[in-house]
Amino acid sequence: MDKFIKEKVPEIGARVIAWLIEKYITARDEVEKDVVTMKNFYRSQKDMPGKTKADVLKEIWEELGKVSDKPVPPLDEEMLAELAEEPAIIEGEFKHNWGTADILYKSEAIDAFGAKYLLGVFETKDEAKKAFEDWNGEFEKARGEMKAELEQWGKQEQARLDRDTEGQERIKEVLENAKR
Repeated sequence: MDKFIKEKVPEIGARVIAWLIEKYITARDEVEKDVVTMKNFYRSQKDMPGKTKADVLKEIWEELGKVSDKPVPPLDEEMLAELAEEPAIIEGEFKHNWGTADILYKSEAIDAFGAKYLLGVFETKDEAKKAFEDWNGEFEKARGEMKAELEQWGKQEQARLDRDTEGQERIKEVLENAKR
């Protein structure tokens, strides 16, 4: 057994480590290739001012007819009429940074009770930091308002209790009976 441990185990260990490294590198390269493909896809968007989704569908349908062996059926006019009302590019979605950026920064806040709030995903650290500072300012302001409301409520309750002399007498009586 000692001979096996000294002679074979290091060789087996070396082969296992080499196999693991190869699998890791293959997986890493595959993921990176997929990332590059996805970014290139999102970066390939073209700005189409004035075009509608119906116009884009017609262009796709025309190209489909060129590459398909079978003739493509005509498009439904009712569907085209609905798509003609929607712009091809929705404001804020053109080349969105979630599909094109190399690095994104998440701004997140956690309140005193442990609740997490996603404040946004940004392209720079400064944008993420500003989002947090804006949120925190609003949070502190709301907390101050809540504290003032609680103080006011406390004063109202104390005034109500002070007016209730009968209740105060019952409490004093209970305390005196407890001392005996």
